[in-house]
Amino acid sequence: MKIRLAHFVRSHYPLLLSFFLPIFLMGGYFISQGMFPFGKSSLLTVDLGQQYIDFFSYFRRTLLSNPSGFFYSFSKEVGGNMVGEWAYYLMSPFNLFLLLFPEKYLAAGIMLITLLKYGCAGLSFGYFLKKMRTQSGLTIVAFATSYAMMGWFVANQLNLLWLDATIFLPLIVLQLHRLLSGKRSWPYIVLLAIMLIDNYYMGYMICLFLILYFIWFVFSSKRDLKQVFSLSLRFIASSLIAVTTSMIILLPTVASLLSSKGQYTQSSVSFKFEYNALKILSKFIVGSFNFQQMPSGYPNLFIGSVFLIGFFLYFVDSRISLRERILAFLISIFLVLSLCFEPLDLLWHGWQFPVWYPYRFSYIISFWMLLLASRTLKNFIAIRPWKIWLSFILYAGIIAYSFVNEKKFSYITNETLIFTAVFATLSLVVLAFAVNSKYNKIKIFLLCLISIVEISMNAYISLGNLSYLTQKDYATPTKALVKDSSYLNSLKNSAYRTGQTYSRTKNDGLANNLNTGSYFSSALEKSIPDFYGMLGNPDGDNYVTYSNGTIISDALLNMKYFIAPIDSSLLKKGQPLSSLTEKPDLSRYTSIKQNKLTQIYKNSNALGYAYLANNQLKNLQVLYDNPIEYQTEWLNDTIGKQNTKYFEAQNFNEVVFQNIEQSTKLTNTVFKKKNFAKTAQIIFKFTPKTNNSYYLTLGSAFDSDNVSLYLNNQPLKQYGTFRHTVVVNIANHSKGQEIVLTARFKKSSLWLNNFVLYKMNNNLVQNKIKQIKKHSVNLKQISSRKLVGSYNATANHLLATTIPYSSGWTIRVDGKKVSTFKIQNTFLAANVAKGKHSITLTYTPPLFVIGTITTLISLVILLFIIIFDHKKRRRRGQQSKPLHTS
Repeated sequence: MKIRLAHFVRSHYPLLLSFFLPIFLMGGYFISQGMFPFGKSSLLTVDLGQQYIDFFSYFRRTLLSNPSGFFYSFSKEVGGNMVGEWAYYLMSPFNLFLLLFPEKYLAAGIMLITLLKYGCAGLSFGYFLKKMRTQSGLTIVAFATSYAMMGWFVANQLNLLWLDATIFLPLIVLQLHRLLSGKRSWPYIVLLAIMLIDNYYMGYMICLFLILYFIWFVFSSKRDLKQVFSLSLRFIASSLIAVTTSMIILLPTVASLLSSKGQYTQSSVSFKFEYNALKILSKFIVGSFNFQQMPSGYPNLFIGSVFLIGFFLYFVDSRISLRERILAFLISIFLVLSLCFEPLDLLWHGWQFPVWYPYRFSYIISFWMLLLASRTLKNFIAIRPWKIWLSFILYAGIIAYSFVNEKKFSYITNETLIFTAVFATLSLVVLAFAVNSKYNKIKIFLLCLISIVEISMNAYISLGNLSYLTQKDYATPTKALVKDSSYLNSLKNSAYRTGQTYSRTKNDGLANNLNTGSYFSSALEKSIPDFYGMLGNPDGDNYVTYSNGTIISDALLNMKYFIAPIDSSLLKKGQPLSSLTEKPDLSRYTSIKQNKLTQIYKNSNALGYAYLANNQLKNLQVLYDNPIEYQTEWLNDTIGKQNTKYFEAQNFNEVVFQNIEQSTKLTNTVFKKKNFAKTAQIIFKFTPKTNNSYYLTLGSAFDSDNVSLYLNNQPLKQYGTFRHTVVVNIANHSKGQEIVLTARFKKSSLWLNNFVLYKMNNNLVQNKIKQIKKHSVNLKQISSRKLVGSYNATANHLLATTIPYSSGWTIRVDGKKVSTFKIQNTFLAANVAKGKHSITLTYTPPLFVIGTITTLISLVILLFIIIFDHKKRRRRGQQSKPLHTS
């Protein structure tokens, strides 16, 4: 056994090292930085801490206890299709390791997966080089480590969902190469299909590169038209089978995208360069990444000096045919243009500009550079002097350009320039030595050492430029949310939503099985933020947050419970939970539970997911930047034939201007500083004459970039980013108490757009809600995709819901299917007859059935291909055997 193990290690040590070395290098760094479970810090930063970890929590819960959540979830804002979310965020097989970790230790599971992906990327590229026979021994380890820890991987290690692409890319290209060389086709089909299921977005980019690789392979050698046609047919047919095999996920995802990201596709393209292409050179400097590069930076291309030199040398390597090198040069030019020419950049990103993390496809270019370098740096043979000098001049140009323009690049320092120069010089010096076979191993070892130390230093410096959540920052609010969720879900009440006045992220609901009405996703349906914008809550292209509800919207949207942080004055160590919003209206709701850090309230006005409404609601119009009017019309149209006013505009008792030009008009007036060097603020004072709810509307000019708001000399608890007018609840049961609002300028002027104070007539609103509740629809949630219940209508009614409209929803009344349609440009509705009836709502993702059938047919075709390839190989094996005669 020991002999077999020793033989295995000797035979496969390059691949073993390709896997374990990146894990050792990055694991050592994480431990040194005290990342959980080895310290108080964590890998959670930016989207990994604010978005992905919540998706991972949802992943665990779905697989362990709620399989129907794969198709639909009411924890996605006010409800939505989840297949598209799985296709983008959660289909990586590595996520299965998360099932081994309890919720509170999820950050440790993320570290394990991150390290495994580093290792598997190295192993994948090492295997690619070995099978392509371009490298062997230790040189495989050097190339593989550089690939696994390249600049793109380090910069995007927080985007765990994209990293699988670097693992699959070398394997898919290898199998495409074999397919075009006349070998089996099914491994290529299977791997490409798995990649498209794993992450269609990254898979799309790989598909584009496969076209380029196909062109390079086919036209690098002389082939007649018949051969080109045959190879093209083989490539296209195999690729199409791979795509159709993945249709079980792709088709429902397409349906989801058409209502979300697909509606933001660029309708016009500017044929322009996005920046001076020379700036790309700065990304070949050690440590060329920091936080500023995340929202809008340059492509991450760092692969180390040895391999960048190898990339240069490929194009002057006379051992490689001129035809191949010219074609590779043209493809390289195309790839470089893709990094800076807007139409090509859009092409790689599915015709949409990325929100943060630009040039997401640059890992493909790093792969291409390493591939070409491997073609010419075979076992690090000696390089002729003139090539060394050419490489020296090119590298010196990169460093000189970066040095001259150092102030333009926040990630470049004198130290990193020196490091780069040292590594480049050492690489060139060692490459220049021509040694005999006796000392060649020493040369190979030195170049491997140089490349590994350099790529490690780049990773350490780059990651050191970022900040991370501590484990406590994640665990404390998560523990509170889990406790709140456990209590609410134990009530086994009718279907409901739960609002928050504190939060860790906008995906708290998704992570903790709470229907909070908030959500953050790249695949958010466009109708949802449009609706939130009208309702008076913060919204963006990829997020919504229900932080600005009124008594009316709480009732209509079925916010039956609210969870809020306990007053910090009641806690010995202070309140560790971050408040999301002001909510004095909670004083009108019933406190039903108090935990260590939180309190839960019940809203008896909640109407359920469905209610019977007047047909007038069908005509409710789109109404942006006037949420008070929108909510008034929604309530009136639900009852029908109403023109009731529930809100009354109020004047402030006193307005104090400090360092600002005064005006008697406030709303929609632009106020300017008198002295730009001094603080400027406006103080608004009023004293409520009733115990009603008071709300303030704030236009988009009041976001946190323009103004700091204070309520009674304390920072106003309010989500800081919004693009439409929002409603802020600032008083309730405050009769006779002076309310002071302060707006402190952050810029030289402030526009008080849609700045109005309103008083709600609470008794009138309460009476109207009671009228609607008389015609309530009782629904019980059977699963994430099925609701059952009953209603009793005194006349023909509109069955209105606050479930987002989708063709995937089917409504049956007494077992008979009824037609559905969209109301309020957002929600599902149907016409129903009077009387007492049972009702069932079921959801099947659009195109899921067709996608499943397509996948099954493709799998049958794939099975025939595997059988045919197997028989073909057996025939070849029999034909190659010598004949024996007796």
